Amino acid sequence: MVYQSGALIGVPTSNTVLNNYTFMGATRKNRVPGQPLYLKDLNCGCIDPYKDLVLNPSAWVEVPEGTYSPASPYFNDYRQARRPSEQFSLGRRFSLAKWKEGMAFQIRAEFFNAFNRMQLAQPSSGNSDAGTTRAGNGNLTGGFGFINPVGGQNALPRNGQLVARFQF
Repeated sequence: MVYQSGALIGVPTSNTVLNNYTFMGATRKNRVPGQPLYLKDLNCGCIDPYKDLVLNPSAWVEVPEGTYSPASPYFNDYRQARRPSEQFSLGRRFSLAKWKEGMAFQIRAEFFNAFNRMQLAQPSSGNSDAGTTRAGNGNLTGGFGFINPVGGQNALPRNGQLVARFQF
């Protein structure tokens, strides 16, 4: 079993002119104190990727023109959703030594994604000024905090395998 915090999300890149001419890499936006980083809890299990944006663009503000941001590229409280993973296996080895020395039969069952957990892709986080785009049917197709429902690291469905081994 693996239970861990979600991976860090990078702070959005600033859109200042200085970014185009820097040799030290892009500068980041500043965090707005008191603003929540998320519009929806990434771990709630209630996100509809066709309707919901999950990151708050109001939590970030441009740095003044001609200056670098003092912001860190990552914040410890700005993370992707948790990705729990459970795999189980059961096995048994039967000694067949009464028929012939060194003979054995082994059977093993292995189960992957045992609780059938769905894992959504990482939300888009590069540009907090990105406008929201929608398809003709009203479903989201882009924007800051958009989760692509057909791409990314979606978990495989629950599956298992049975292994048998005869040793002689």
